[in-house]
Amino acid sequence: MNIFFDLDGTLVDSRLRMYSLFQSLVSESKMSFDAYWRLKKENYKHRDILQKMFSYSEQESMAFEGEWLKSIELPSWLALDRPVEGVTEYLKRASEKSNLYIVTARQSEKNALSQISSFGWLELFDKIMVTNLVKQKHEMIKYVVKIEKTDWFIGDTGADIESGKKLGVKTAGVLSGFMSKEGLLTYKPDLIVNSVVDLKIT
Repeated sequence: MNIFFDLDGTLVDSRLRMYSLFQSLVSESKMSFDAYWRLKKENYKHRDILQKMFSYSEQESMAFEGEWLKSIELPSWLALDRPVEGVTEYLKRASEKSNLYIVTARQSEKNALSQISSFGWLELFDKIMVTNLVKQKHEMIKYVVKIEKTDWFIGDTGADIESGKKLGVKTAGVLSGFMSKEGLLTYKPDLIVNSVVDLKIT
């Protein structure tokens, strides 16, 4: 069986990185970590937050997005990430029974591989696929792996669930990332769990 994992929000807790970078770029923000993530879980985009809460113009919002994309995967910010609790042991067990893949929408393959290596995960995965914001996840997968209907795609966003459905595999949404349960339900995954470690699919 093949299991395809998203990275940020699924295997890696990147909430502190995202919040800290937002605070750095929006100097007038006094939002707490919890307040920021409540908005993100309610599907507020940065553009919405900036314009509604900080009166940013469209031009200022676009400038923010440009700085965000340039900074979010720099090693100094990636250093704030941590593996989701218990995920390393889960991956070790799962790799004994299944073929594991990471499929991530990161921009930098080099920095993604460096981080994954720092967590001691490289040897647990058959392949790491990085879209570089150019390709779609399902497109990358279908040219690399022979898909079976019993395979799984695991992620924390609606886009992840849609990727799995386009491949014709089973899908699981996790609540450790960027969407609420209510938001994920609208994409109709086969399962919704709090964390990858709660999955019983191997």
